[in-house]
Amino acid sequence: MFRMILIEDEPRILRHLKEKFSTLSPDFKVVGDYNNGEDALVELHWTQPHAILTDIRMPIMNGFELLNKVKEQMPDIQCAILSGHDDFAYLREAIQIGITDYLLKPATDDDILILLGKMKNKLMDNQLLLEREVAKQITETSENTDQRHSGWDSIAKELFYHGNFVTVYAWSLMSDIPEGIHDDFVALLRDGEKFTPLPPNIGNEDILLFGLHTWSKERHAEWTRTFTSKAQSVDGLTVALAISTRGLHPVPALLAECKKQARMRSRFEGSCFWISDHEPEDIKPLLEPLQAELLRLAQFVTKQQKQLFAKELDSFFSNGPETLFPVTRKGWELMLLHFSHTLHSLIKDSFTSSFEIKQAMELELSDEVWRVRKRNDLSPHVKEIWCSYFFRSDHEQAGNRDRAKEVQEFIQHHFLENISLTSIADVFQLHPAYMNRVFKRTFTISIPDYLVKLRMDEACRFMKEHPFVLIKEIAEHVGYIDPLYFSKVFKLYTGFSPTDYKNKNN
Repeated sequence: MFRMILIEDEPRILRHLKEKFSTLSPDFKVVGDYNNGEDALVELHWTQPHAILTDIRMPIMNGFELLNKVKEQMPDIQCAILSGHDDFAYLREAIQIGITDYLLKPATDDDILILLGKMKNKLMDNQLLLEREVAKQITETSENTDQRHSGWDSIAKELFYHGNFVTVYAWSLMSDIPEGIHDDFVALLRDGEKFTPLPPNIGNEDILLFGLHTWSKERHAEWTRTFTSKAQSVDGLTVALAISTRGLHPVPALLAECKKQARMRSRFEGSCFWISDHEPEDIKPLLEPLQAELLRLAQFVTKQQKQLFAKELDSFFSNGPETLFPVTRKGWELMLLHFSHTLHSLIKDSFTSSFEIKQAMELELSDEVWRVRKRNDLSPHVKEIWCSYFFRSDHEQAGNRDRAKEVQEFIQHHFLENISLTSIADVFQLHPAYMNRVFKRTFTISIPDYLVKLRMDEACRFMKEHPFVLIKEIAEHVGYIDPLYFSKVFKLYTGFSPTDYKNKNN
């Protein structure tokens, strides 16, 4: 099934077209309907249409401007125009753009069916487009392995015919994947073998699929060396590999497992592994030797000797042998949570703490494990978290609450501006991570999440009061420079695209 969007500024005609396109052909699905071209352009990144039908004369952006901009982003898209004007000048410009057809209003069912037939034939003749669509279906199926796109199975078998497929999933916790990372991998291919990038769902992942004629122990070793060398050259990059010797069918499930294991086996430094070769890291052997260390720390807490507690932690993190520590971030998270549970157990008779406070502390520890770039950056944050919980004074807590309220007031007065956690921390001359922890301890929500909440609630209110406002104007109103980024955040927060939300409330 191919995806189509409709753009028409007359609501009655737009509703009629959507109904007709949804009922006349099972080969096309309307994934977006818009009353102006600019909103359609903003939401291209998630509608990802194969075809577009637009009016010409519209406010804000006419149909020709829209089609030219769409063609720049998606050269293979099939375009058609619906107009009430049988004008040669319009027709000539439409031909220059390269449209599939030019329909006059009112379009009959036969006109629409003929148009859809032309579009389908041209789309089916475009092998690169079909390959990209199959790649998209593989990625989507990996997110929901119960949902297979049976309509594309026969096309997938024709285009992806190799007997062996290597799935490569590269994931970076810290930032986007470096450009050109797959150049070295393509050199591993032999004659007749194929490389296909799969569309990622997020910016910090890269997904590659290699179709191979043969697979052997020698090739396994060669690919392992190449991918390991590349992964270790980038801090925080995790590369998970999987091999299918039964064709394309197992690939979505293998990709899903790659994603899962990449997060479980992520390290502070770059790493690479085959999902078939590794077991989850077992940290139990590391915990028993730490019992004496935990007893000393518990004594310092019981006696409320904060400086000795901090000094002991510094010594442990700085001077402990590498064999004493986990390898993966997940292992570090589990070890620190074990520390927390054991300390609370050892000091329970002399130190009282509510379940909510314990839970909040453990969430902070987990957040830091997955936030810091390098392992050495972790220890000062862990020390600050434990010291703030185990050595609480009324004076310090009152000071932190006052500081958090000041930050909250600042955000409430400035959230419509282009501010962020870093810029707010600069205003208060605090480390961003520390300020965020203090804020979260007071209000049980992080600063970035609080900022998003205020902005999205205001965006919803603004759209209800101004139902015909442009997405770009909504984004600017709530402090976002990029309307595309605003649209992504809005959909994550509300579950609706801005256009769908406006339509729902109108």
